[in-house]
Order: sequence, then C-alpha cells, then structure tokens
Amino acid sequence: MKNWVVEKIPELSGYTVEWAEPGKFYLSSRNELFYSPTLKPPFERIATIDAPFWKRIASNFRIAQRLLRFMVTNIIPLRNGDLFVTFDKSVGVVNNGRFQVLKGLVRPCRVLRSACAIDAEGNIFFGEYLANKERGEIRIYKYTPGNDALEIVYVFPPKSIRHIHGLYFDPYTNSIFCLTGDAEEECKILRSFDGFKTMEVIGQGDETWRAVSILFDENYFYYGTDAEFLTNRIFKVDRRTFERKTLGEVNGTVFYSKKLGGNLFFGTTAENAPSQTENVATLWLIGEDEKCRKIASFKKDFYPQTLFMFGIIHFPFVNDLQNELYFYLVGVEEDDQTFKVKFI
Repeated sequence: MKNWVVEKIPELSGYTVEWAEPGKFYLSSRNELFYSPTLKPPFERIATIDAPFWKRIASNFRIAQRLLRFMVTNIIPLRNGDLFVTFDKSVGVVNNGRFQVLKGLVRPCRVLRSACAIDAEGNIFFGEYLANKERGEIRIYKYTPGNDALEIVYVFPPKSIRHIHGLYFDPYTNSIFCLTGDAEEECKILRSFDGFKTMEVIGQGDETWRAVSILFDENYFYYGTDAEFLTNRIFKVDRRTFERKTLGEVNGTVFYSKKLGGNLFFGTTAENAPSQTENVATLWLIGEDEKCRKIASFKKDFYPQTLFMFGIIHFPFVNDLQNELYFYLVGVEEDDQTFKVKFI
C-alpha cells in the first residue's frame, strides 16, 4: 500500500470542493458557486443563489452560516451544460449563470451531500431528508435534465421511515440503492432496477442496516453504519449473497464516504451519540489489504452541535483525481477549512 500525507490547503479556506476532475473543479462558498480548472485562486464565480437580504448579511459570519445551514450541499454538472444544485432546503438548476428553483417539490427539504443518484441516462434521483417526527409520507424525486419541474417517482407510506439518507447509483448493475432511517425498523438498504417502480430489500430492521452513504466495486458494496447505540462498523457485502463481513470498528457514526482507486475513505461524525467513543470527526482509510486505518482526527469545537452542526467531514460529489482526495470540515476546531489526502 502507498504512503499518504494529509495536508491543509490554505488557499481553499472558506471554500468547499464540490466536484473534482482533472482540469474541472466546482466549488461553493455560502450561496455562491465557482469554477476553476486548477484549484488555484482566484476562482471564477459562475452563479449566486438568491436568498433573503437578512440571510445574506448574517451569513457573513461563519457561525450564522452554520446556524442557518446557509450552504450548498451538491453541485452536479449535467450533460446539457446546466448545473443541478441543492442549497439549504431548495433544489434548482443553474443555466447561463442564473439559479432557477425547480417546480414540483412538495415541501422544502434538504438533500445530504453526494446523496443524489445519477443514472445511466443522466437523470437525477434524490429523496427527502427532513425531521419528519410525525412519520408522514416521504418522497423520492426524479429530475430529467432540460425540464423545469421534478417528478415524484415513489412515496414511502406514513409510519414506514423517518427520512431518506441518500440514493446512490450502482454502475455495475445499473441500479439505484436507497438508504433510510432512523429507528430500528426504519433502517433499510433497498435497491431498484427500474427507476423506483419496484424496490427490493437488501437488509433492514436494526442499526446494522442504518447507513448514510455507500460505495461500490464489481463484486461488493461497502458502507459504514450511522448507528446511534451500537458500535459503528464498516461492512463489506457480497453482491450475490448479501453476506456481510466486518472490516473494522470505528469511533463514531459514519455519514460520508468516498472511493479513490482501490482505497475506501469513511468519515466519522462528531455528534456525541451514545455509540461514540470520542467526540471527534475522524477520517478512516481501508486499502486493498482491507485493514481499517485512522489517518486524521479533528476535535469538535465548543459550539452546541444541535444548533451549529455536528463535526462533519465533507467529500466532493465526484473525486476523479488519481492520487488525491479533498475534504472539507464543518463544526470542528478546523472548521471551514479544506484538506487533502495525497498518496505518495
């Protein structure tokens, strides 16, 4: 296995790398979107998302950004040249420098990072992520590029789940995985081969099936648990049999994960859950030898987590760089800073 270094990138302070390909980077800062071919400032501002005046003023202060969740969560370049964007509780498209809110969203909702599935035809699927304490209906939406409206393709009935953590396209089987939570019977990993006309259950019923993100290769898929009460683990699942193997135990709930070549990265979250052994956000690496390694930890800052966000590690939606992975920190002592893991 190669050696690696983790380093802060000072010139990216205040920016989140949302999409990373060689010669093609999209970034965000508050309600502004940027493009860069090199990740060297200055960056080209390509759009500003409309927001109430008071929010724009308040967001000049970082702590207010966190309180208001005044931030982009996904930027996805589409085949027609538009950008699909989720911001705060809105969903829209940037066309010719203007952000247009898409019609058809039944109620404002958040979409977690990298939690949209792009199918083989370029359509985008995402699910509602909101508090839903009353356990009402939860919807899956589809966006077809070029349209100005969303389509509802599936509705979870009342009392079935709390919310959808994410939808993820599996290119090896041309299917979409759906991850739900939060109570034991609501924890599910599902899969659809037909755009959510039908779904099959891969696993459900307890916190070992509670996940926020998932990674794929030809023979297996991998996820870290988002378990509030159980010790959190990284699972490797056989595609044919759905047999699970534990690759390692980690020190907190796993929200986001990213694959770089044969290396799998998982970020644990500082939310002080009962299952958490230390209130830090940690970056874990599983290499081709399947050993689970802790490569960086970041201590939660002193701001209350419920109001001002957990300590979280954010990855780009796509990271197609050969030997490096960018990540952005929220709610820790290195808040609002971008780091890079580089293999050497």
